[in-house]
Amino acid sequence: MAVIHRRSQRRARRSTADTRPWAQPTGGPIFDFVDPAAPVEVIPRPAATIIVLRRHGDPFEVLMVRRAREATFMGGAHVFPGGALDPDDAAPGTGALVQWSGDSAEVPWRAAALRELAEEVGIVVTVGGIGHFAEPAGGLYRTLEATGRRLDGDALLYVSNWVTPRGLPKRFDARFYLLEVPADVVVRSDRTEVYDPVWVTPRRALAAAAAGEWLVEVPTRAQLEMLATAADLDGVLSVSRRVAPARTEPRIVRDSQGAWSVLLPGDPGFEEADR
Repeated sequence: MAVIHRRSQRRARRSTADTRPWAQPTGGPIFDFVDPAAPVEVIPRPAATIIVLRRHGDPFEVLMVRRAREATFMGGAHVFPGGALDPDDAAPGTGALVQWSGDSAEVPWRAAALRELAEEVGIVVTVGGIGHFAEPAGGLYRTLEATGRRLDGDALLYVSNWVTPRGLPKRFDARFYLLEVPADVVVRSDRTEVYDPVWVTPRRALAAAAAGEWLVEVPTRAQLEMLATAADLDGVLSVSRRVAPARTEPRIVRDSQGAWSVLLPGDPGFEEADR
């Protein structure tokens, strides 16, 4: 897995030289407001992203959604469901609503990932199984309390950690989790933050990005590239259980012609880039 991850990073770096909007000096979701020399550092906000997989297609499919075009961060980009941690995710009572056999410090992240999944695409993952969430008044946690159900935090596999580069007005410290769901699970869009949920093979998603049909940012691309190297879903899950997640914080640089590039660890010039 570690080798696959490093190869994914190198491919993600090379992709900044192409013609997709985010790679252009004139802007795009990442570079519109970049200022690597900004005197005030923005502290990354904790966030959780969930890579939902199903046994369908060749060799398997991943669930992706399109962020609202008017969003202030990665507007219009195709992403995995997820978002920033809310205060309720870390509230004292939330731990009782999440089954998790590991370190209790990770409960807010897993709670947030599962909450965002329920809110954005209507998939609720509880200890009793995976079903549909219609988001009644009061939200997910109140519904869990009323029904005596618990979110299944143990169903998630923590696979990577990405931190938004310095110099951006919004930064996130995002943990990526894998989740397998039944092939016939019901999916819907909240049509406020995300739109157009679609099941797609990792290779097809990468092809859509390469053709300019989809806007796919570097962290999402790296996860897709890792998935695209796998022969089957069992292999992805098996390796993810054995290998510790890597933490990656890209750096943004501008060349003499004014073109922006995203550098990843191991790229030439990464260590010399503005921190």
